[in-house]
Amino acid sequence: MFDSTLKILAALMLAITAAWTTQPVFGGAVHQFVLTENSSTSLSVTYDGSPLTVNFVSSESWNFILPAGFINTSVEGGQAWTEPENSTLVNFVTFGGEVANLAFITSDLLAGSGVSPIADGTSVEVGTVGGVVVFATFNDKAAASEGVPDTGTTCSLLALSLIGLPFLRRKLC
Repeated sequence: MFDSTLKILAALMLAITAAWTTQPVFGGAVHQFVLTENSSTSLSVTYDGSPLTVNFVSSESWNFILPAGFINTSVEGGQAWTEPENSTLVNFVTFGGEVANLAFITSDLLAGSGVSPIADGTSVEVGTVGGVVVFATFNDKAAASEGVPDTGTTCSLLALSLIGLPFLRRKLC
């Protein structure tokens, strides 16, 4: 009796260990777009870690070619992410649509385009490729590069020019 219990216990431990170390069949890999806005003229996009070519359209506007077989499943054809520095503005990405193989990105749009925005840096399902789910994450780092104007230098230059005006007036008159 003791031997059979040990054999069952060993088999049970082996089965539990195998279940912990293997992944389920239905939990296969997912695809991932990561869009990073670096400035009003610079955007980078990766798909499963590989960089994609991004086409600059105009300030705050870009596009890129979607992977072959991409099927859009996002609401309203696109997704909005809230601007980190201003919650009334969003970064809007359209995955496919009129030009089915292109994604269009527009930054700093007023919120309220019919799509509920999500927080910057949040991943959301946007489509499938070959039946495998595709997620997208938007990271807005443009505010850090734009910075705050240096009013200290501006004010000191204004004061210096105002001080120089009387001197210049005396020289000319």
